[in-house]
Amino acid sequence: MLFKGVFVATVTPFQNKTGDVDFNAYRDHLRWLADCGVHGFVPCGTTGEGPCLTEVERKELIEMSCEEAKSKKLQVIAGCGSNSTSTVLKMILEAKAIGADAALVVTPYYNKPTQEGLVAHYEFLADRSPIPLVLYHVPGRTSVSFQISTLQTLFKHPNIIGIKEASGQHNFWMSMANSLDWKTLNILAGDDDAFALIMQLGGTGIISATANIIPKEFVSLFRLAQEGKWREAFALQKRLLNLVHAMFSETNPSPAKEALKLLGRMENTVRLPLVTVQPKTQQMISNALKDLGCL
Repeated sequence: MLFKGVFVATVTPFQNKTGDVDFNAYRDHLRWLADCGVHGFVPCGTTGEGPCLTEVERKELIEMSCEEAKSKKLQVIAGCGSNSTSTVLKMILEAKAIGADAALVVTPYYNKPTQEGLVAHYEFLADRSPIPLVLYHVPGRTSVSFQISTLQTLFKHPNIIGIKEASGQHNFWMSMANSLDWKTLNILAGDDDAFALIMQLGGTGIISATANIIPKEFVSLFRLAQEGKWREAFALQKRLLNLVHAMFSETNPSPAKEALKLLGRMENTVRLPLVTVQPKTQQMISNALKDLGCL
């Protein structure tokens, strides 16, 4: 299975007064993203505040994502993250039943498994999963890092088909490019400021938080990369840099919610332990959006 293009790590809108999931706003957001040309949705991940969702909310969000994706012939990679292997398997089976095309599985956080533990965790899941797995490497959040040798072992499994690479480590990307066959894998950028570089190395696309805000620009960058117009692609990447930095100046997705509020797309509400961004960050986001002509 090929995941090629811009996949949006979708935010989860909450109602300002009750804190409940605003499913109407979510559906509107999905339709807007699809109209902007994105290639798929990744619900219930980090940007979607997955750990703070109930099982019922998670099911409905993935189901809605699959409904909207199917109508536009897009793909859905469901966020299935937990530090409990059995819980992840339950999430994967449910995501498959709802209609997801694949599962995005973050490295188990807090438990701090060894490399042998990571292999055992993912192979257990891959053996039992009815849909393909995309690894999610984000050590800045999980404090767990893949070694290249571990990835080489895991990618031998036919049901592990790619990785969202969000380590922010240039040397690790170079090692991946040198040690893995990118032509047979879905290598998806997980750092929004590295999209052009990952594509130039041979990546297939991106799972992006900032694409919630400026989906057309990310789709344009992908097309430039596909056409081999690297000068233009890196120029666009540079132009987007201030907004990308603003999106991660405080913990994601709080800045994204602030930006979407400024764009009039949804309420600026996050669930504890996250809080809305500070005034300094609000100004940074506003300035970046103005610079791009979004406000």
